[in-house]
Amino acid sequence: MFLLRFDFRLGPQADTTMAELYRASLDMCEWGEEHGAMLAMFSEHHGADDGYLPSPLVMAAAAAARTSSLPLSVGALLALMYDPVKLAEDMVVLDHLSGGRLSYTIGLGYRVEEYAMFGVDPHSRGRRMDEVLDVLRRALAGERFEWQGRTIEVTPAPLTPGGPTLAYGGGSLAAARRAGRLGMMLIPQHSDPALAAAYDEAATAAGHSPGMCLSPPEAAPTTVFVADDLDDAWAEIGPHLLHDARTYAEWMGSAASASGSAAETVEELRAEEGAYRILTSDEARQARDTYGMLSLQPFCGGIAPDVAWQYLRRVAEL
Repeated sequence: MFLLRFDFRLGPQADTTMAELYRASLDMCEWGEEHGAMLAMFSEHHGADDGYLPSPLVMAAAAAARTSSLPLSVGALLALMYDPVKLAEDMVVLDHLSGGRLSYTIGLGYRVEEYAMFGVDPHSRGRRMDEVLDVLRRALAGERFEWQGRTIEVTPAPLTPGGPTLAYGGGSLAAARRAGRLGMMLIPQHSDPALAAAYDEAATAAGHSPGMCLSPPEAAPTTVFVADDLDDAWAEIGPHLLHDARTYAEWMGSAASASGSAAETVEELRAEEGAYRILTSDEARQARDTYGMLSLQPFCGGIAPDVAWQYLRRVAEL
């Protein structure tokens, strides 16, 4: 059991191009479908120096066209950066194109640069998110309604009754309460049990079923590579993993995250044995059995496709 995640960071240490990464990710989705991948996910950020993927729906559409059964996901989808009516239309088209295989985890976002770029007032972002979610869900359900003086009716109807699955992601109590109040599945970015408790309380109060908070397993790695020689592997791809870890740390500050790291060097990142891990085949089997799956990020930090394939193919041998 494994999932593939793509965000297409191209750090300064990378020796590849964005076009090569985009193309190779589609080959990897095909390979993942053939070798039992449970999911391929495309993530989103904007205005990043390393080119972090700004258009996950485009990549998800390409992956849907190259596969036939692999579940696909966009997470987190930063919904405040979109017109919700147009977003609903794109989701409907993708629902048909993918055969109902595409789901979404909506995120509020946390980078002030992104808010500024899209004209989002960070002080009213919670209220705005409530509005966007309401419009999205009503539009995907096929409802005809008025919003901001406009008559909204999204056509055609989605293939999936009621529209594709919309979960909510985040790491705050406010996020947990919003998801519970709206009856949306919550996918937290860390395993603090307080989030599940806040979710259940809000869901129950709103008349929804509790227990839909899918927290990540405690201490589970979020970026795994499988190697024959760990020393050689850390020398080869460690700088890429460090770029990913350091950039997220700079963006998120003190916010809790399952993928968080305080490492400043490759040696420190390896010693943490935390979110970023390079494992032997035996260790990878144990991690898979312990946590239920392996979370793979083949191009982490801009690893070139020819190098990434060497690590990825070992997963099929587990």
